[in-house]
Amino acid sequence: MLKERVTVTTAAVAVLAVATLYALARFSGSSRVHNHCQVLQRSGWWVDNSSLVWQPQGCTQRQYAYDDVVRCMKSPRTTSVGQYALFIGDSTVRDKFFAWARLVDVDVDGDAKVHSDITVRWPGEAGIAALFVWDPYLKGEVAQQVLHGAYNETLEQPRLVLLGAGAWHLRYANESGGIVNWRRTMDGVVQRLAESRRDGAAPIADHVYLSPVAPVVPDKLSPERLATLDPAAITWMNAYMHAAELPVFSSWTDMARARPLETTDGLHYSAGLERAAVNLLLNRVCNRDTIDPHPPMRTTCCFEYPAPGSFVRWYAAATLTALALLVAHSRWATIPRIVPSAATLRQLLVFGGILLIMFVCDRTPLFEKLHKHYIAWVFTAMLALATVGGAATWSADKSEAFLGRAQTDEWKGWMQIVILAYHAMNASGVSGIYNPVRVLVAMYLFMTGYGHCCFFYAKRDYGLQRLTAVLLRTNVLAIALAYVMGTSYMDYYFAPLSSAWVLIVWATMRVAPAANYTHLAWAKLAASAVIMCLINGLHLWPFALLERLGVMWSAREWEFRFGTDIYIVYVGMAVALVRLQYGSQLLVHPRWPQLVRWSVPASILGLVLYFYFELTRASKFEYNKWHPYVSPLPVLCFIVLRNANAYLRSHSSAMFRAAGLISLELFIAQFHLFLAADTKAILVLVDSRLWFVNFGVTAFVFVGLCQALGSASGTITAWLMAKVSVDAPAVDIPMSELPVAADRPRALDRLASDPPLLARMASLPIFDSLALRWVIGLFALVLLNNYYD
Repeated sequence: MLKERVTVTTAAVAVLAVATLYALARFSGSSRVHNHCQVLQRSGWWVDNSSLVWQPQGCTQRQYAYDDVVRCMKSPRTTSVGQYALFIGDSTVRDKFFAWARLVDVDVDGDAKVHSDITVRWPGEAGIAALFVWDPYLKGEVAQQVLHGAYNETLEQPRLVLLGAGAWHLRYANESGGIVNWRRTMDGVVQRLAESRRDGAAPIADHVYLSPVAPVVPDKLSPERLATLDPAAITWMNAYMHAAELPVFSSWTDMARARPLETTDGLHYSAGLERAAVNLLLNRVCNRDTIDPHPPMRTTCCFEYPAPGSFVRWYAAATLTALALLVAHSRWATIPRIVPSAATLRQLLVFGGILLIMFVCDRTPLFEKLHKHYIAWVFTAMLALATVGGAATWSADKSEAFLGRAQTDEWKGWMQIVILAYHAMNASGVSGIYNPVRVLVAMYLFMTGYGHCCFFYAKRDYGLQRLTAVLLRTNVLAIALAYVMGTSYMDYYFAPLSSAWVLIVWATMRVAPAANYTHLAWAKLAASAVIMCLINGLHLWPFALLERLGVMWSAREWEFRFGTDIYIVYVGMAVALVRLQYGSQLLVHPRWPQLVRWSVPASILGLVLYFYFELTRASKFEYNKWHPYVSPLPVLCFIVLRNANAYLRSHSSAMFRAAGLISLELFIAQFHLFLAADTKAILVLVDSRLWFVNFGVTAFVFVGLCQALGSASGTITAWLMAKVSVDAPAVDIPMSELPVAADRPRALDRLASDPPLLARMASLPIFDSLALRWVIGLFALVLLNNYYD
């Protein structure tokens, strides 16, 4: 198995290396190129054949609303005098004007004025928000005044200028001079734009762009337009503007050509399409002023990633230090005790290197990002492929135990695959999918309650050794990512949620442990449930204390996450107690065979009733209110069906088991390695137009690196838990952790004989105290949180 993991990880690293070289070869030092301003104007595609959702090539755009437009146009960083957008041109430019104006005032009447100037003001203000000047030939007084930067009190310098002409040159060629005069006009625009960029020249505006000549749909044109609006001529005109390096939005041409059904007259397109087109313009003009440069970077079009922070630089230095120590390890005759072993250094290097890879993938412009979109058949195909893979690797296990290790690993594996597909396809907006996925989270927490209750019941081990190891293993990746990626620990919500429930289960079983083996165990469970419901319901979590320590958590988010599944952990503990306390009695009960026989159809009926219930809720928000009470039903029904007979208990899927072994890494690392923008976008390692190829390559790299992360996290946990003193006994550490008096003479002898100061300090038995390590670790995290906030 280890050999297979190494092979998969090595192949994943090789594929990632090739993808990185490909990305570096395409990378440009020009900010207009690598921040995707240029491709925003030039290329993209509709995500499917039905919606009006545009995907710029290689980046994610912001959906603009009124507040965003206000913040953009009134930005203190603007160099223009006026805080408005100026549109000059023909009726196709007027369509863009109305799409912009409706963001300012939704009641703007797009049919009120034809062939005339139109002004839209900011609501409740006298200032102009947008101005349209009817000038289909770009020969009017205002157009010439703008192109020469000759502004005055009557016409202030705008923040944005959009020019457009061409359709009327074709439609009325005799009057306008046709393409010949249009070309002269464009040449004049090219000259004026070049002159405006010279030092000391009168600027036109902060942003100047040209609208392409709108493509036509001949079948829908009127006879008069059909005779004059030649598609070949329009194509040539747009190509000429592109060749002249005019700042033209060529992507608008692609938008129109791919949606012929969005026009009724063959020339003018729907308000929805124009709204999507203007949103691209707003991203080009406004992203600098409206995008928060702090994580998550959900908008990557026309966005300059901030430079790596000090913590990332220190982290990279620490990773290189681990590499240097690993190289020097083989050359030292005597290894200093404070230096980790070569195996540990190797895993520290792997862990640090993968986190830096995540930073490059999600916090730099090297790799492209795409929007996530729900497409039903793609989501279904993903789950179908996973099902086929799981079925193909179905094999026998060594045990027929109820909820055995192989079965729970398989359970975690297939659930994590569903969650990955759910996140990748942005299926959270579909209530019928969101609701069952919430049950998957409940299933994870059920296993937390069941598994830890079984352990404490059987082992009677309530010391810090095992508890600390579990919490470290659960949190080491999430905590490291929070600092490296500049996110919140709460963003990786499963780690803190699982940790909290581990502590609650431990505390419940630790108090009066003798009662765990009597009927009083049920009273303890009930009391624990009541206490946690009161804490969460009455907002008694110590968030005020955390804030004083500089730890900022969203109380609302935490209470939602905790409260949504507040009962399922106790259901898991209850199932564990029933099995452990009454299992042998149930097996010999005369009614047991009858109960087993009827449990299968009852469980099938229970699942049918659950799905009927969740599908008939009005929205996922309504379902969330019911989830804490209904989620135990599908969880228990699934358990019954999965353990219905000996064959099912003794077989499982190897593929799902493998995924289950690294389910924690798969869940947390997906934020920055499988997906991007903290799960709000899709990471592109190959080419943004090859969606399925990229998905397969990214998934392969993701799984391979997660396997390495899982191994590294386990090694780091063991290293952090290891004894540091020479003579420390290798036994479990009870609740009382202080060294006994008998150990002090030996500590003093070592202090006198060991010359290196750090080595002498590390050898003291006091550093074997897990209680002390807890204090030091939490103190260090608080300091880091305040310093790198």
